[in-house]
Amino acid sequence: MNNRDNKNRLGRERESHRSEEEMENKDRIRREQLSDRDTDSDGRPRSGDPFEARSDDEHRYEKGDMDMSVKADLPHGAAGHGALDSKNLPKSTPGWRILIQELIADKLALFSLIIFILITSYVFGLTMFLDRQTIVTVDLFAINQPPNEEFRLGTDYGGRDIFGQLIIGTRNSLAIGLLVTLMSVGFGIIYGMISGYFGGQIDNIMMRIVDFFMVLPFLMIIIVFVTIVPSYDIFTFSLIMAAFLWTGTARLVRSLAIQEKELDYVSASKTLGSSHMKIIFTQLMPNLVGIIIVNSTLSLAANIGIESGLSFIGFGFPEDYPSLGTLMAYATNSQTLQHRWWIWVPAAILILLLMLCVRNIGEALRRAGDARQRQA
Repeated sequence: MNNRDNKNRLGRERESHRSEEEMENKDRIRREQLSDRDTDSDGRPRSGDPFEARSDDEHRYEKGDMDMSVKADLPHGAAGHGALDSKNLPKSTPGWRILIQELIADKLALFSLIIFILITSYVFGLTMFLDRQTIVTVDLFAINQPPNEEFRLGTDYGGRDIFGQLIIGTRNSLAIGLLVTLMSVGFGIIYGMISGYFGGQIDNIMMRIVDFFMVLPFLMIIIVFVTIVPSYDIFTFSLIMAAFLWTGTARLVRSLAIQEKELDYVSASKTLGSSHMKIIFTQLMPNLVGIIIVNSTLSLAANIGIESGLSFIGFGFPEDYPSLGTLMAYATNSQTLQHRWWIWVPAAILILLLMLCVRNIGEALRRAGDARQRQA
């Protein structure tokens, strides 16, 4: 038993000596690390104060000078407060700037935008010098003439200048498309914003009205209105179309407004006492401007197509008030379709060009509104 106790005592002593040696080694290593940290690259030790200069420096920096240099590197308002100044925090890029950047980056969309602007400017500018009554006047001595020096794109079966009709018809189609888009999108934005923001019973009633308009065969109703109204102009025709084309925008904006109103900034504005109209038009709407622009662009192409289709089947503008659809309607005649290409081909090419330009612009804007596709 005594031998066993001696052996246990010797083992414990060896372990204690070993632990003491390990502690001494650790302390030695820690002291070496601290000495290296206090030594500069030139091997000269510094004092414990990091802001105190060396004894042999040519210029001695005071602690106050060093504090000022450190403060100069910090954003305004951060020194002395331990936080960044809210005025100097990084700001998110505005939605309209993202749309412009995406258009510039997409060469096809940028080219389409340039072509669309050139066509629109040329058409609206040239129509200021054209007389519609003179162009639509029937000339029996110039019936179905091919393109020549007098008539750039020939004449139709009534001897009317196709080039003049093409310019005026493009102006009318673009004007109707723009007016219908402004009316329908503008009303749909306001309607959907109010419905989504207030919710509850107001939202339920307003959405039932939208459902009622969406189940109506609006093309048939537009045809009936056009047939009943004895005479109409661009504004009247656009108003009739816009009365049935606002529902899609209203539903889209309503769904977005429901999501936005749950965010913290809306709750903060309500707490601060801001009025509902101020929150809707100064806070909610600016945050949705990107999606609204995309929807408006795509609606423009659809509205131009609807007007051209109605005029093609004879329920748009009459022949004395030309549009791209009325020129395309000449192709219903088999002789004109086969042998008089100059009457309908330019209008078909122009419709295709306008639709492609608007489509490319809309796709670029849609990608700009989708962060995942923008990163891809």
